[in-house]
Amino acid sequence: MAHTYAPSVFARAARAARFAAAGIAATLLHWACMAALIAVGSDARLATALGALAGAALNYPLQHRHTFSSTRAHGSALPRYLAACAVGWLANLLLFALLHGPVALAAPTAQALTTVAVAALNYLLYARMVFHEPAPAQAAG
Repeated sequence: MAHTYAPSVFARAARAARFAAAGIAATLLHWACMAALIAVGSDARLATALGALAGAALNYPLQHRHTFSSTRAHGSALPRYLAACAVGWLANLLLFALLHGPVALAAPTAQALTTVAVAALNYLLYARMVFHEPAPAQAAG
């Protein structure tokens, strides 16, 4: 009977920490782009949308190599990543628009809350859809 590999609690915690570190780098780029665009007069919704795209471009190699140590070929992982990014990008835009618009939070507060929610969504998408690799089968002993 074959058994599936289940990562230890420590391995999962280490991966979550690597995800957070890579995500922080991508988020800092997102927010820097957003702040720069707002500073020159861009609409906050456009600024966060464009900032998210910049962050996503940095995030892919960090998540592929650093967080998930994926051996999945880029030809397979990148389209999955782009699909996950589309979901995350849309979630970011919609939640930010809600919090900054009808809820009337300041742009930095709305983006901070949005970032936390989208980060949780992205982790699930990356772990389950993008960089997930079939568990190695172990021979029964």
